[in-house]
Amino acid sequence: MKLLERDNCFLIKDFFDDKIIAGFSKPVFSGNVEEDLPLILKELTKDFQIAFLHQIHSPIVHKINKPGRYEGDGLMTKKSGLVCVVRTADCLPVFLASKEQGTIGIVHMGWRGAKEGILDNINEDLSAFKALAGVGLRQCCYEVGKDFLTYNGFTEFLKERSGKFYFAPAGFAKKKLIAYGLKDDNFCDLDICSLCSDKDLFSYRRNATEKRTLSFILRQED
Repeated sequence: MKLLERDNCFLIKDFFDDKIIAGFSKPVFSGNVEEDLPLILKELTKDFQIAFLHQIHSPIVHKINKPGRYEGDGLMTKKSGLVCVVRTADCLPVFLASKEQGTIGIVHMGWRGAKEGILDNINEDLSAFKALAGVGLRQCCYEVGKDFLTYNGFTEFLKERSGKFYFAPAGFAKKKLIAYGLKDDNFCDLDICSLCSDKDLFSYRRNATEKRTLSFILRQED
C-alpha cells in the first residue's frame, strides 16, 4: 500500500483493486460533502453519485444502491459509481472492498459506535474483503476513561501510561473484522493519527474544530 499525494487529497494505491478509488481530503477543504467532494473527485473520475451520512455515533450500517443522505454510521454498496463517504476529526474511518463480490463500503467508528457493535453490523462474509483503517486517533493520543476497562472487547487494546489509559482503535477494528472472516493479510493500517500527524489534519481533541476530513471510496464503472 502507498499514499499518492494530489493537490486536494491523498489516494490509497496498491491495496484495493484497480477499479477502486479511495482516499481522504486535505485540510484545504472544510469537510462539506456536497460542496467539497465533487471538487476532489472531478479530476479522478467522470461519472459518480454521492452517498453520505448524518453521523450519530451509532451501530447503524446501511446497504444502499442510490445516492443521498442516510442516518447512521456506515454505508455498503454494490453499485458502481456510487461514492460512499464519512466525515471525521478523530474517529476512525474503516474502508472495505471486495473485488469478488463487487462490494465497497466505509464505516465511521468512534468509541461509541465501537462499543455498540458497528463492526458487527456489516453483515458480510469478509473472507473476500480487504479493509483499511484510515485517518483517526491512534493509541499515541487516544486518551480514554478508566471505564473502558469494563467494556466488552476493549481491555486488550488499552495501554496505561502515567495513570492514564489510551485506546488502539485500529487494532480493535482488525480483531473484530477477522472474527467475521477477514484475512490477516487483508487488513492495512494507515497509522496516521489525526492529532499528532505531520499532515496537519483536523482533530476535534486538538481545538474543537467543526471542520472534518472526508474519507471516500467508490468502484468505477466497468
